[in-house]
Amino acid sequence: MRHVPDRPTRERAPGPAASEAEDPAATPGSWGRPASGRGPGVLVLAGGSSEALVREACARLARNGFVAFAPALPGPEAPETGDEGPGAREREGVDAALHALWCEHATEGSRVGVLGIGRGGLLALDAAARAPRVAVAASLDGDRAAATAPLELARIEAVVLALFAEKDAAQEPGDVQALARRLRDEGVAGEVRALPGVGEGYLDPDRPDRYDAVAARASWDAALARLRAEL
Repeated sequence: MRHVPDRPTRERAPGPAASEAEDPAATPGSWGRPASGRGPGVLVLAGGSSEALVREACARLARNGFVAFAPALPGPEAPETGDEGPGAREREGVDAALHALWCEHATEGSRVGVLGIGRGGLLALDAAARAPRVAVAASLDGDRAAATAPLELARIEAVVLALFAEKDAAQEPGDVQALARRLRDEGVAGEVRALPGVGEGYLDPDRPDRYDAVAARASWDAALARLRAEL
């Protein structure tokens, strides 16, 4: 059994970044809290998505008993090495948001989930590789970088769910299968697949030309099932 570190206490605030994150309002973003007032925490990484999708994600998670936080993250930096991996500013933003979620009084449990949409799927996998307190890394409608970026997948202790649009024009043939193979080779548990017949943006109700209600419902059902099972 893998060792899971204890959850940080709220009294722990030695550095400036940590002390700022003690107050959830210090990290800008949108919150969703369940009617019970408390629940497991889920970080929503949906940079570049519509405000409607971000609101829907937080509201849906809250209705299902989770404390959801969608931080306002900086945009991706121009890659220096030719890959599309996370930049330093993106990682700093994700780390601050994770800390804010852990320190939120409504958050219960020693581990949290991270749910990414679009490029957020890449950031979710990267967060899981860098933070052992992440129990679930879900990537919905992930962009190509989520499948191809050189992440340290062997460090992931979370269960992974990665769903891609089969007709995403940015995807190359074999990208999704390659990610599934890399995770399997590293012994990472989870599910990776492409949803047939849909294109990039299928999850976003604010993009009626791309939105697919059936595929979106299936993606949310799969993500919620993983979150309930692990948190």
